[in-house]
Amino acid sequence: MMMRRRTWFLPAVGLFLFSPLVSFAAEGPVGLRVQNGWYVHNGKVVWGYAQHNGWWRAGQRANITRNAPGQVGPNRTEDLDKLTDAMLRYGYPGFEHNFGLWYDRRRDQHDTARREDAKVVPPFLEQPWARTDQGTAWDGLPKYDLTKYNDWYFGRLKQFAEMCDRKGTVLLFNFYMQHALLETNAHYVDFPWRPANCFQQTGLPDHTPAANAFYDVSHPLRRKLHQAYIRKCLDELGGCANVVFLCSEEYTGPADFMRFWLDTIIQWEQQSNKDVHIALSGCKDVVDALLSDRQRRAKISTIDLRYWWYEADGLLFAPKGGQEVPGRYIGQIKRTTAPQIYRQVKEYRLRYPDQAIIHGLAGTRQHAWAALMGGASMLVGQLPYPDKKDPSTYISPELCRAIQPTYDFIRAELAEDMPRMRPRGLLMDDRQDAWCLADANDTYLVYTSGGDAFRLDLSEASGQFQPRWFDPRTGRLTDAARVTGGAPIRFTPPSQGNWPTTQTPGKQDWVLLVRAIEKTSRPR
Repeated sequence: MMMRRRTWFLPAVGLFLFSPLVSFAAEGPVGLRVQNGWYVHNGKVVWGYAQHNGWWRAGQRANITRNAPGQVGPNRTEDLDKLTDAMLRYGYPGFEHNFGLWYDRRRDQHDTARREDAKVVPPFLEQPWARTDQGTAWDGLPKYDLTKYNDWYFGRLKQFAEMCDRKGTVLLFNFYMQHALLETNAHYVDFPWRPANCFQQTGLPDHTPAANAFYDVSHPLRRKLHQAYIRKCLDELGGCANVVFLCSEEYTGPADFMRFWLDTIIQWEQQSNKDVHIALSGCKDVVDALLSDRQRRAKISTIDLRYWWYEADGLLFAPKGGQEVPGRYIGQIKRTTAPQIYRQVKEYRLRYPDQAIIHGLAGTRQHAWAALMGGASMLVGQLPYPDKKDPSTYISPELCRAIQPTYDFIRAELAEDMPRMRPRGLLMDDRQDAWCLADANDTYLVYTSGGDAFRLDLSEASGQFQPRWFDPRTGRLTDAARVTGGAPIRFTPPSQGNWPTTQTPGKQDWVLLVRAIEKTSRPR
């Protein structure tokens, strides 16, 4: 155990009144952009998994603001340069951040006891708000002052965000962590806004559930504290182009707070003359309500579909916002299929073509391809290292191995083409197990989940095309016979016996890439 040093921090920024809404600049910020519904950095698509950070245990998963004194490396104090390199190498160019569930490891057993001393156990999950040198919080450390902020916490985030701008990775930044407000008192006892832990009279209850009270901004002081904190986060990270701002991890709160949060960001944009990427992440009724507002929708760059889905039988599962439903309970009971993932993503991609789509990570190659073909830019989820053990160096998270060939294929073959592609109904016979992305008369991408033959409608295309079969298991890419546009063309995947080797794969998923001959002769 160790005694935690007290540190002074600067006061919060001032508060401002709401001002009228204006439209989001069509060209967006320099750096990460949304082009035709895809994340694009420096002209190339950014696609893949996104790591959801570790919350509370010593290791578990990477965490940008985990502070392990004297220990730098995976799942301790992260080496941010090596971490971002690994993200690009291993297929998870996104990183989703929220502050930790509690500060030090004494709470790992999920007890609720008040600590008698400040003998903390590292590593620490630093919080956004600063401690004072007065009073005693539930964890035995000094109380928080919610008008002051933790320089180390924001310094780490800004360093990471600046690396994302340079390298082309993406930070998905959650302002809040709803998980601390629901489920069990162990999650909440050390929360900085709980009255026992801060000097401000926040008006929050002493026990869970506390989510709806936290989101109630009719309380004058809570409203000011929220506004100041949101602006502080934007002041620190709003100058970085590759940051996407989300309201909260596992947000299942009401539309009113999401609207308040969004309007606070819009006001900051107007006053700072900056545009940031904003993602709507919450229950379906809440997200749909904000998207139905034309002015507010113009400010949204990303739609997060993680909190509802179509089940295997096609029925919609969509809990209402504001019911204090723990977000992870929604994620843990997913009962969906690749075709239903494709259906959900495609619906929102076609309905809102100017916004990028992110979805939850199911961990299988087939689900990843379904989301990709529907038009999703990123799949967000927990990516532990193999055997959930902390490695000595940055290696591939276990679940990333399933999509590594796909990730490498997209970066090598489609990085500049995909921003012009969108879901197209160009497969004949009303197929439910095969899907198409296309930039008509130029590039076509077909995924067939069962390896059956299909017909691609090239009736409106002209000229010659070069088809190539991609094996998503091995990464192998092999030319097929050239075809001519002007009519539907039947393609038979290698799983049906025409793979040009002595080893014939079984009935599995395959990918067809078709390019205009003129395009294949141009350097890429």
